[in-house]
Amino acid sequence: MAVAQPLARARLLLVAFVAEGVVFGCALLLAAWLQIDIDPAPSDVARELSIGLLATAPLVVLFIAMMSDYGDRIKVLGGLRRIMLQDVRRVFLHARFVDLLAIAVSAGVAEEMLFRGVLQTELGLLPASILFGLVHFVTPAYAVVATLMGLYIGWLYSVFESLFAVILLHALYDLYALAYIRYQTVRTYSKP
Repeated sequence: MAVAQPLARARLLLVAFVAEGVVFGCALLLAAWLQIDIDPAPSDVARELSIGLLATAPLVVLFIAMMSDYGDRIKVLGGLRRIMLQDVRRVFLHARFVDLLAIAVSAGVAEEMLFRGVLQTELGLLPASILFGLVHFVTPAYAVVATLMGLYIGWLYSVFESLFAVILLHALYDLYALAYIRYQTVRTYSKP
């Protein structure tokens, strides 16, 4: 795997917004073509906010475990940890917190509208989750982890029928993971 290079803030945001814009556009086009309503507006704000916030906790706990020294002892997770702390961190080296927030929100909105709102509605939980994992393919292990996360998020979507809740979960998880990778690992891996 090639070593990722730091991206200037403007370029990072451009790449992220173009990529998520394409995903968002695909979601809207497919939803219109398949006549699927993907309006993410919550019907019960307090309920859906609570679901999104609480459902984020297990993913954050798993992320913390993966990024811990314990996670490093598990061969597959150790490889993911090194990729996160070296290559992924390097891409976000010049990002500010507001950049990470914007990227996390755009990913949460675009990806959940496509994968849960359209693909899961049309194809079902398992195919949508597998596609989610494949789109997040960095390594085979990363794709498997992303597929499992897609299953979890998709399950929540099917149980609570709230696109807003899973968008919030996705955005919060991404923000936590990106902020951790960008800021908390500076002392662990000091080489940029």
